[in-house]
Amino acid sequence: MRMIFLSLILIFLLSASSVNAQDQLALEIKIKETPILVFNELQDAISLPVSANSLDEFEAIASEQGYLADELKQKLQTLTRLYLNPSIKHKDKYNKAESLMALLESISINAYDTGYLQMLKGRYIARSQNKYQQALPHYIQALNLIENEKGLKSQLLKQLSHFHLGELHRILHQSKPAQVHLKLYRDATYQLGNTYLIAHAEATLGKYYNKQDQLSLALQHYGEALRLSNQLEKPLLKADMQLQLARVYRDLESWEEALQYAHEADKGFKALNLDRLRSHCMTVMAMVHANQGLWNQAIDYYLNAQQLDYNDQNFLAQALNYHNLGEAHFKNGNSKTAFEFLFKSNAIFHSRNSKHYLVYNDLLIAEVAVAQKDWPLADKHSALALENAENLQLLDVQIEALQYQAEIKKGLKQYEEAFSILDKLLTLSLSTPQKADDKVNNTASILAEQKLKLEITNLLEKQDTLNFQLGRSRVILITAIIFLLLVSLVSINQWRRKNALALNLTIANQDKLIEPVSRLPGYRGFIDELNASHNPPSAVALVSLTGQLNADLAQGIQCNSNMNQLQLEALKSCTSGNAYLIRPGLFILTLIEQITGEALLSQCREAIDRDYGDTQLHIGLLPLPLLMDPEIRLSTEVHYGAAQLTLAAAMSLGDDKDYYVSIKALNFAPSAIFSTPLYLHLEKGIVRGLLKVETNGVKDEIQWPRWKSHENIEIS
Repeated sequence: MRMIFLSLILIFLLSASSVNAQDQLALEIKIKETPILVFNELQDAISLPVSANSLDEFEAIASEQGYLADELKQKLQTLTRLYLNPSIKHKDKYNKAESLMALLESISINAYDTGYLQMLKGRYIARSQNKYQQALPHYIQALNLIENEKGLKSQLLKQLSHFHLGELHRILHQSKPAQVHLKLYRDATYQLGNTYLIAHAEATLGKYYNKQDQLSLALQHYGEALRLSNQLEKPLLKADMQLQLARVYRDLESWEEALQYAHEADKGFKALNLDRLRSHCMTVMAMVHANQGLWNQAIDYYLNAQQLDYNDQNFLAQALNYHNLGEAHFKNGNSKTAFEFLFKSNAIFHSRNSKHYLVYNDLLIAEVAVAQKDWPLADKHSALALENAENLQLLDVQIEALQYQAEIKKGLKQYEEAFSILDKLLTLSLSTPQKADDKVNNTASILAEQKLKLEITNLLEKQDTLNFQLGRSRVILITAIIFLLLVSLVSINQWRRKNALALNLTIANQDKLIEPVSRLPGYRGFIDELNASHNPPSAVALVSLTGQLNADLAQGIQCNSNMNQLQLEALKSCTSGNAYLIRPGLFILTLIEQITGEALLSQCREAIDRDYGDTQLHIGLLPLPLLMDPEIRLSTEVHYGAAQLTLAAAMSLGDDKDYYVSIKALNFAPSAIFSTPLYLHLEKGIVRGLLKVETNGVKDEIQWPRWKSHENIEIS
């Protein structure tokens, strides 16, 4: 019994360990695929800031937040790493990362914690200060600290450190160390056995070989990465693979394939809202056109990339775009504009201390200046390029810079110095080892083989997708046939019933627009027209034939309805809109064209005089829209209520002649003046000068109506 119990405990512990390992791998993938989502989740999970001067204090804080000390420490380590991720655009992120690193330093208790901290310090120096050379020792120290560690966390830290070291050496043009660390990164990743991470490592090596112009090796690694990524549903990995393949095909001068992959990558990054990576796609498209001599199209794509980098606040990327734009304008015969972009690029590279980029920018400025025979400027920047190239041990750049200097000295007729530079150039050229032909990796046949393998991988992926879709289509087709058979059994009966209901609905819709007593277009018709979004009226007018408001009692409903019908048609024909009967003697008009109150009063009087016009006219005019802000939508009930207010005001002026009153909200009027209770707020708006009142009577004699609930309130 005791042995069974111990076995169960052992199984439980192994299961828990396996789950924990899967969680750590899943987190690493999530950081690579959706760093912004992980960042937001961590911010929601942790109460910041966390301040502790000792491990005991930190354990107490972790307990208060519902975590074990190690759990909270791991979350803070991950959060610090994400602050240093280029996808995170958080205010003061570098200051916050620095504060968290100080906290982590005070609570680091083992080799892993210290190693992770050193990795963060290296990342911080590289990202915030662009001091890539100074960042390298921190990564080396991190690797030394965890060299003998065997846990999964340490393995993940090792492969991450090798990845960062490889990228740093690549940026610094140190190809051999970059290759060593990127291969170690791939080896460490294969030990983890995770398909996503292996695909990422293979793609990273492909990117390195592409930068080294070893295109067959690049295609080999990209092909493996693509094969693995096709087994996953990871949109960022897929889009990144498409971008890398676009770069390879660009370098292979396969322009059509390069543009195809670049456009597909751009769609993927756009769906993920990653403008930083969309910029790289635009740059690839620009280079494809530039390599074909289509400089105007290249400039357009570079400008698109520049706009994306500007929105992303990626200053180094902006500087690189300025450099590319300078080259494109120079090749396009516009040296003046080329200088403008190149000097902008120089300013950013100087401010970011990016000598590994600055050396090429100075070299290009020297080239443009030589072409323009601006010898002093060419001399200055070729010397700067030569100095940086010597420090960075870039032999090709040194040779090109010396060539420009020799041409400059000849242009200045300083022949002795020109001969001296040519001697240096000859010595340097002879000392530069010639690149041996790579008979294994750079032959046309192997390149073609790798391209074919890549195409086969793509075709297999499409075949698997089509087979899956075919199988799913068959199931859907069978289900659809069964469903159609069932539906057909009731469709005829439903069709008949539908026709009957449609006829009833049409009659009901027509009836709802008609005033029930007189059977003339009524209030509901007015509401439907006002709610329609197309061709809204420019004004609403409530017209009262004041002497006939009780005519339905005086002469009977039949005679009064006939009279109201003639009057409604007369009012409709004399205006640009529609007319509706609210009740006997009371009409509402929707006016399409703008009209003044005086003109409307005159038109209505002329129309009514032909059809039982022995009555006084009172009109409440409401120009539309009530508020100028199109985002604020007021209900039709508010429109009708405001029209009622203006009509009541017009009727308060008396019966000695026809009167109208209109109100219009001024531009600065708030929407609150049309809130409930409407009459109270409208009257307040009039008193405060928020509503403009117009009338053909005396404004001071208007008696604004009040509701019972506020008839005793002093508005002023």
